[in-house]
Amino acid sequence: MIIETILNLLKFLLTTIFGILPDLPDMPGAIVDGITSFLDIIFDNVGLLGLFVPISTIKVVIPIVVLIMNFDDIYKLVMFIIKKIPMLGVE
Repeated sequence: MIIETILNLLKFLLTTIFGILPDLPDMPGAIVDGITSFLDIIFDNVGLLGLFVPISTIKVVIPIVVLIMNFDDIYKLVMFIIKKIPMLGVE
């Protein structure tokens, strides 16, 4: 319930902040084409990796790698939130 409240508050804050900001102008065509070709190169070559490792394995491994790389920051955030709940008695 506490986590749900925190997430709802975060969603409200982000919606409010982004609602105030004006719409961004369109990107120039050259930049859009460059980004599109870059992403095409990356995602077209994922098929080569699929020859050696199944795509379903890659889908599972990528979030795990991101979590492992950010574990220290995630742990600090969770401990900060837990320490703010006085009923738990965590110091």
